[in-house]
Amino acid sequence: MENPSVHWNQFDRYYYQKRLVFHMGWNEINLDHYLIESAPFGGLIALLRDDQKIINIKNIQTNKNCIFIYTCSGKLISELDYGDKQRVKAFGWTLDEKLIIVYDDCEIVVFDIFGEKIKTKCITSRDSTVHLVYKAKVWHNGAVILTKKNRLFIVENLSQPRFEEYSVPENLGIVSDLEILQPKFSLTGHTEVFISNLAKNLFIIDNDQTLEIEFEEMITNLKVSPTGRLLAYYTETGNLHVISTDFKSHFLEFQMNSKIKPKQIAWCSSDTVLLNFEKKNTLLMVAPSQSFLKYEYDEPLYLMTEEDGIRILTNSCCEFLSKVPEVVVNIFGIGSTSFSSLLYDASQSYEKESSKGDEVIRSKMDLLPKAITDCITASSWVFQRDLQKKLLNAAAIGKSYLDNFVHDIFADMCKDLRVLNEVRGWEIGMPLTYRQFEKIGIDLLIERLINRKHHYVALKICEYLRIRKDRVLVRWACEKVKSETESDEQILKSIISKLGKEENVSFASIASVAYSESKNDLAIKLLDYEKSASEQVPLLINMKNPGLALIKAIECANPDLIYLVLLYLLNTLDINENSLFQILSHKDMAINLLIKYCKHKNKDLLYRLYSQLKREPKEVGLLKITESLSDKINLEMKLKIRNESLIAFGVSKNNFLKKITEDNIKLVKLQQDYQQRLELVFIGLSINQTTAKLLELDLEKEAKKMKKTFKIPNDRYWWIKLRALAKKHRWKKMYAWAKNEKSPIGYEPFVEICIKNRVGNEALNYIPLVKDPYNQVKFYLRLNKFEQAADIAIKEKNQNLLQHVKSLAPKNLNIPSHI
Repeated sequence: MENPSVHWNQFDRYYYQKRLVFHMGWNEINLDHYLIESAPFGGLIALLRDDQKIINIKNIQTNKNCIFIYTCSGKLISELDYGDKQRVKAFGWTLDEKLIIVYDDCEIVVFDIFGEKIKTKCITSRDSTVHLVYKAKVWHNGAVILTKKNRLFIVENLSQPRFEEYSVPENLGIVSDLEILQPKFSLTGHTEVFISNLAKNLFIIDNDQTLEIEFEEMITNLKVSPTGRLLAYYTETGNLHVISTDFKSHFLEFQMNSKIKPKQIAWCSSDTVLLNFEKKNTLLMVAPSQSFLKYEYDEPLYLMTEEDGIRILTNSCCEFLSKVPEVVVNIFGIGSTSFSSLLYDASQSYEKESSKGDEVIRSKMDLLPKAITDCITASSWVFQRDLQKKLLNAAAIGKSYLDNFVHDIFADMCKDLRVLNEVRGWEIGMPLTYRQFEKIGIDLLIERLINRKHHYVALKICEYLRIRKDRVLVRWACEKVKSETESDEQILKSIISKLGKEENVSFASIASVAYSESKNDLAIKLLDYEKSASEQVPLLINMKNPGLALIKAIECANPDLIYLVLLYLLNTLDINENSLFQILSHKDMAINLLIKYCKHKNKDLLYRLYSQLKREPKEVGLLKITESLSDKINLEMKLKIRNESLIAFGVSKNNFLKKITEDNIKLVKLQQDYQQRLELVFIGLSINQTTAKLLELDLEKEAKKMKKTFKIPNDRYWWIKLRALAKKHRWKKMYAWAKNEKSPIGYEPFVEICIKNRVGNEALNYIPLVKDPYNQVKFYLRLNKFEQAADIAIKEKNQNLLQHVKSLAPKNLNIPSHI
């Protein structure tokens, strides 16, 4: 095997290697005829025929309104029809390989790689001419649109698009180029837009300000580095400059002395700048030191910047240009004396069964751990599998000499390289470097494979790395149900055979796709395998199968899911028809929850429920009583409804409810009569309140009628009358009543109510009628009648009580100390 260094080019202080990745599998493709955008991280390539060029259509793909999607190996994935009403102004890729298209009317559409629309957003206006796109640029999570009326729109977060309009300076003029500084790179956290014009100005525009910089030359090309820290720009006189994106530092000025504008300006990682000159198919790489390296081609080329290098696409091949890492130079560099190089050479001696390798390794055991790590790291950079094996073999031999080396580093690299080698194959065509793989992670790689329908490869990778594979299986099953060549039974059998025993598989997701494909029976059968009712029920509702949805909700005894179905039924079914009650038949849990809901929200439906379900008349009666309490109905309707409830209570033989309902009806009728005769408000008062009001009006005859009609107990009646007389200050009438009739409540209440109303003289009339001497003394003391209190104590021969009175009495009163 030849030394890899023979393919290196020394450039500035470093080595660079341009390695062939793929021979392109497409036929008769001339890149000159297309606008090209490639997804980052070894992603897909989109070709759109350039309608600004006159071309010979013989033997080329000319499908109008199509974007051709290829892998990096030139394998056609799809022909994406973007529509025939609009012109594409810009397009680009998301990280998970969704295609973003900006149309000339400011509509932004996100497609999957097979042409299905995922998101559509449009900036609309009554004046449609305001939003004709002049220039646009797309990045992986947004777009910038400059209209012909000089309005600048920023779209961010394409999963949930957010629009913002930036102010544009009046002197913007004719734009020569437009570039984006993504939010994650800007100091403000907002998208910054760089716009150069023919008037030799550069505008830096963000959400709240615009900075204008005047240049001596017009800028024709702008390009921000992958890290967002540097900005390369090319001028009309052929000068290349590199500055910081905060415009505080100037790193490079390279004079080409040519007025030929490059087709592209691109970054190789963030280290060097490449210029693609279309006229001579020349690629010029320029370093910060102003040294340059020229690559000549005999066919058109296109540059695709990556995090750690740059992809070079031509009609016939795909290449990757990158800086050679130091660890690789240390191992394979001509004349290298690093111990990692010696370890690699020693491993070759081992293969030849020479003892020289053992001697070399043992000579510098202290340097061995780093040498092992360097060999492992170097294996991640090379693409040739045999060279990877040799480097890993060197590392394996080296670590066999150590007891405490962390073996996981070696094992993990072996696994990662096996995954990378698989996706780097021509069929998948994803030339992902190890550094790029570290950046995107295994989850995004799996997502890309799934999106490309490489389900088998994605599944095997998941199994190999021992990570969850349910996402792959579900997406495979979703594609499976779309099959038009197999019957529903065959599809179901195939899916269950592969997914039936798997954990965490969402059969609801698969069923949803089946339903969208109008395979309702298959969808329902798939849902039988769904373990989560919270996934089953909403989908069944969406499938307009509420009956089965209700059964599933009841099976899991989840009130929220049951209510979800019930509310759907109420919103979609006519409650005057029997379809609702047929669905509810024999479903007691659902019926009880619906009754609970209707008691608060829908009385009409509740009556029908009780009627259809033949519920007890008692429940109907109680419901009507509740309804009659509403302030929204008049008195006649209240009485009518309460009479209906009276009948219901009679049928149910509930004498208690029947009696209190009868009393209520009688009360309302009496109140209605009093209200009409006396022109005072009675309706709404209780029995006690009505009786009290009659007594206050001195209508004792009517009050006694109330007492008799509603069987008011005598003691309660006395309390009502006592309070009514006190309220109207009828003290003489109260005293006459107390003297002429024996009080069933005693006379203490009379004393208390007089004291409360501050008529102490009236209270003195009732104290002698109080039976308890102690209470008599207490009342006299409260009225400051100390002598009368002392007389009671002496009369009762209660020395303690007398002493208590004396202690409270004024000293000028002659209260005896002893009995």
